[in-house]
Amino acid sequence: MLFFAFLLCFLSNHSNHSMPLASSPPMIPLRLVGPEGLPGPVVMLPRLIKSDEAWAKELPSNVYQVLRAKGTEPAYCGNLLDNHQEGIYVCAGCSLPLFSSGAKFHSGTGWPSFFAPYAQENILKQRDTTHGMIRDEILCARCGGHLGHVFSDGPPPTGLRYCLNSAALIFRRKIEVIKK
Repeated sequence: MLFFAFLLCFLSNHSNHSMPLASSPPMIPLRLVGPEGLPGPVVMLPRLIKSDEAWAKELPSNVYQVLRAKGTEPAYCGNLLDNHQEGIYVCAGCSLPLFSSGAKFHSGTGWPSFFAPYAQENILKQRDTTHGMIRDEILCARCGGHLGHVFSDGPPPTGLRYCLNSAALIFRRKIEVIKK
């Protein structure tokens, strides 16, 4: 018992020297908006990691519910469903470009739908088996925010339907995102 007390005392007095330093977030390949509003070259950026408490303070409650708690907004209620302007849809959590208006189509499902992401590097797919279904969830590659799901019933050329929550996105008009 005395040995364990000594060991505990020793470790607490020397922990500052033996503890590893906090590591930086991992760097991940992403594409930002380039000239003409098209995806730029792959760049390495740090993954955005925050606590749930930090996200809850930073995001409006409806956005937090979708992005961080993996919620779904009701069909036909999202503010971007009928948006037909030219531009880019970015993540509401970290502003990473996710979808272009050029890939948006009317799916009749009640959620903004796209047949392709802005850049494959900018989204992640993850198997979702909640609610008694098997689906592919899509997430923002930078902050891990829940965006929606992807289905194989979309139009050409991909045959995919990226079904998104408006609350997970912020729309930027083309004039706002083009590099000058």
